[in-house]
Amino acid sequence: MEKSIRSTTKKRSPLNASNEKRLQDLCAWITRDCTQTLGWSQLTQKSGFSKEQLIELFQLYKQVSPLTFVRQVRQQHKDDQATNLQTQLFDKGQNLVKDSHRLI
Repeated sequence: MEKSIRSTTKKRSPLNASNEKRLQDLCAWITRDCTQTLGWSQLTQKSGFSKEQLIELFQLYKQVSPLTFVRQVRQQHKDDQATNLQTQLFDKGQNLVKDSHRLI
């Protein structure tokens, strides 16, 4: 009796133009909504890719996992907010200095 041999070769998801566009859209969405809950469920639902496909395609497209990308975007968002706050505080300080010179 002859046993059928299954291929253990994993079918790779190609990084073609269609997949790249979907990943660009997903990355833009992640960037816009980075403060929302963004787990596997949201990522797979939004992209239409499976978790395994997302992991593989993100490695090809961004050289990181999808959740690492989400963490990076969130950190950048926090850094940008801190920079904006520092700028606002500096500007307010400059205005106070200008106002104090007018009082003298």
